[in-house]
Amino acid sequence: MAAENASVRQSGLKLFRIAGIQIRLDYSWLIIFVLVLWSLSAGYFPRHYPDQSTSTYWIAGLVATVLFFASILIHELSHSLMAMRYGIKIPEITLFVFGGMAHISEDPKTPKIEFNMAVVGPLASFLLAGLFWGIKVVFEGIIPSLGVIVLEYLAWINVALGVFNLFPGFPLDGGRVFRAFWWWKTGSLRRATRLASDMGKGLALTLIILGGLQIFAGALLGGLWFIFIGMFLRGMAEGGYQELILKQSLEAVEAREIMVRDVVTLPPGLPLSRVITDYFLRYGYRGFPVAQEKRVLGVISLAEVKSVPEEERDSKKAEDVMRPRSEKIEIAPEASLSDALQKMTQEEMGRLLVMEKDQMLGMITKTGLLRHLELKHALTK
Repeated sequence: MAAENASVRQSGLKLFRIAGIQIRLDYSWLIIFVLVLWSLSAGYFPRHYPDQSTSTYWIAGLVATVLFFASILIHELSHSLMAMRYGIKIPEITLFVFGGMAHISEDPKTPKIEFNMAVVGPLASFLLAGLFWGIKVVFEGIIPSLGVIVLEYLAWINVALGVFNLFPGFPLDGGRVFRAFWWWKTGSLRRATRLASDMGKGLALTLIILGGLQIFAGALLGGLWFIFIGMFLRGMAEGGYQELILKQSLEAVEAREIMVRDVVTLPPGLPLSRVITDYFLRYGYRGFPVAQEKRVLGVISLAEVKSVPEEERDSKKAEDVMRPRSEKIEIAPEASLSDALQKMTQEEMGRLLVMEKDQMLGMITKTGLLRHLELKHALTK
């Protein structure tokens, strides 16, 4: 896979950071890890290199499985590092049951950037295949035969990964390459995405049909896997187009048009126990600006209050737990709703202060933004 917009934060296990990118394991990844490990240790390696102990096969299977997923991670990192060259932030990469996904903060601005971001993934996979094959050639006869088979498998699987991702169907890398070409040819990102999405759904349908044929031929597990991948790709292809439509709709509306103008603020010295009773429970909002004499100091949300133990809420004040005012939680009144949603996602905020110079004009909330979209969708049906 190539990338998707980071519209929502992913669940799962945080591992480590590479070049500032959070690497995360979705819990569904455990399913494919176990399946790959089992198929290699109990099937592939015993078939190609018989008469070894069970423990030897499982050690080889574990090494090959770990390096296989390392290859997927390198594939996704290549997308991410290329995006970062163009100033696009990559908050995280997630490994999950169908492979990997780099979450991008914004869409590429030009067809060239889209092309370069997409094509580098398969190239990385082919380079890894060449690397594993080269190591196999150099050390063949020196390392055990099972080690040679592991290297052959890793070379083959990286070629397969690169070729599969080159299929011209969105959201695969080949689909993004095709979208970049059609975007450059027509000048319309929307038309290019629609066509690439349709091709992606066609590819997904083909995989589903092939999966059904495999099941009828007796290959139940392989057939089900093709069907699941096809269903996943179909959803991603349709979702990619709908996401673009949503973004273009958001770009047409400025923050000032839907901001809350009469904003309720609370004083910085108010104890958290009174913040709860006098503000959260009274007004029913999930966050408030903290202000003193009309000067905004920050924002306090329900999450910050909940993080304080109940017995400390009389002694702790709003200013002790608020998120201090900064550019990260502010937005200009002329900024688009697309920019607002992107900033909320990046900063994990449910609201932004709409500021002009040093004056707060209002506040925009994610709930209000989504309500605006819902009403707009209902009125245009």
